[in-house]
Amino acid sequence: MTASGLDRDALIARLSTVVGIPVVPFDENGEVDHPLLTALIDRLVVAGVTALTPNGNTGEFYALSPEERRAVLRTVTDAAAGRAVIIGGVGLDLSTAIADARVARDAGADAVMVHQPVLPYLSPEGWIDYNVAIASAVPEIGVVPYLSSTLIGGAEIARLIDAAPNVVALKYSVPDPVVFATVRSEVAAATASEVLWIAGLAESYAPSYWQGGARAFTSGLVNVVPATSLAMLEALRGGDPAEAESVWRSIRQFEHLRARGRSADNVAVVKEAMHQLGLCRRELRPPSAPLSASAREEVRESIADWPAAPPLHWDAETAGVPA
Repeated sequence: MTASGLDRDALIARLSTVVGIPVVPFDENGEVDHPLLTALIDRLVVAGVTALTPNGNTGEFYALSPEERRAVLRTVTDAAAGRAVIIGGVGLDLSTAIADARVARDAGADAVMVHQPVLPYLSPEGWIDYNVAIASAVPEIGVVPYLSSTLIGGAEIARLIDAAPNVVALKYSVPDPVVFATVRSEVAAATASEVLWIAGLAESYAPSYWQGGARAFTSGLVNVVPATSLAMLEALRGGDPAEAESVWRSIRQFEHLRARGRSADNVAVVKEAMHQLGLCRRELRPPSAPLSASAREEVRESIADWPAAPPLHWDAETAGVPA
């Protein structure tokens, strides 16, 4: 328990799961379709997903306006209705990140996930200062920095944790399990504070990161087949490598399509699969773009053996999803 009343241990326990990153559906006019977003969040929660990050990268964070980001945060929080822990994505310039973090807190979010700064000249000292400033602005809720750069090592992470008691977890997305295990070991040696390590590269890296000490992973796949993501979690928790490998093989082609071209089609592949299953439109916003006809067929082939999506509880005609 921190001085602000935040129960770190309880929040870490709730975050130790599949952290779903919801897509943001758009209607036929290119606007955020909030009724459909509500239905999609309810679908995830009913399926057993208990942690959600609105305004993550799969949610096209950088393509939304400030007003849209805040509206998405409120819609997801309201739709979850206390049934899932909410970690609102914040970032960009410091004043915007702090303002969005306070909006998330006031909307009932349990934590914020701080996107790695997109400045071309990232300084380790600046990264610490950036995250400390955001954490200090919302001491009542948890903070989860998102890190994909090897420039930030264990020493810097430990200093951040000691300076900001409400940093409860790290979303670590460096595509190297050895680097991850090394950094985690360095942090453990440098600070007495316990933090949760979240494998930020989703199901593809979850097994190897689990071996290195991660006890949660993010997921965009969960938008398409939540049961598969939860099956991976169960296999890892149960120490069943054979089952984890089986799940990994079943999604390998789909995740390959998402990662291809330096992840250029990461969100496009997810939305295309959802479109083919009748869950939402395929449209995205620049700088992302819908898939080509040949790539759509690749998605179709990659999900051919997956279970059909159960129907949504909503009105497709008013929400604008094409048949």
